[in-house]
Amino acid sequence: MSETNRREFPSCVVTLEQPIASSERTFGRKTEARYNVLMPPQSNPSSPNPEYDFIMNSGQTAPKQSKLPMPKLPKLALLFLGVVVALILAIIIVSVLGSTGKTDTKPYIDIMSRSTEIIRVNDLAKKDLRDADTLALLTTANAALASDQAQFGLYLGSLGQEVKPELLTAYLNNETDKGIETATQNNSLEEAYVTYLKGSLDGYLGALKSTQQNAGPNAKAIITGSIASTEALLAAPQFHP
Repeated sequence: MSETNRREFPSCVVTLEQPIASSERTFGRKTEARYNVLMPPQSNPSSPNPEYDFIMNSGQTAPKQSKLPMPKLPKLALLFLGVVVALILAIIIVSVLGSTGKTDTKPYIDIMSRSTEIIRVNDLAKKDLRDADTLALLTTANAALASDQAQFGLYLGSLGQEVKPELLTAYLNNETDKGIETATQNNSLEEAYVTYLKGSLDGYLGALKSTQQNAGPNAKAIITGSIASTEALLAAPQFHP
């Protein structure tokens, strides 16, 4: 094949089924010819009218951007923030643990308030009592109640509860003073006092038994002794004529 019949072009190859005319006749032979094919420059198709670009681009999803970008804090600020959060959590945990298992001191304050008022009235009536047995009962009651108060005071002190005198005035009753004065004038102080003491000791014993139900081991030991001494006082013959 002559140079005119076979030319090489680097771009594409075209196979011709028909022979190319030449000085020699060729039958049934495939002849290859290479031609340079100039392709028009490719460009991204676009719509004839820019107003319809949204149709051409409808299948493309724009990347989402956060409306509130996270601030970039320096390491020192992050460390400080972590320390603050840790301190807050520690305070909460300590508060919860501190309140858990804390002893309620109100029942013990109530018991001491009752005994304080009984002792006060005993001292008020003592100077006018004439019966020896009644005076002996008064003295024994004061000693037992004072012992109870001392023990309960030490127990509350171990819990960090300061027992101030103003906390022990819940049962202060000035009407009792007037009753003692009237009974003295009517020469019936012994009977009036015994009635008062029995009623007050009954209330005191009831408070002891009620508090004993939820008391811890240390308090329960004190209450048990107080119950025993109070029941012994209430067994006095003056209360069972």
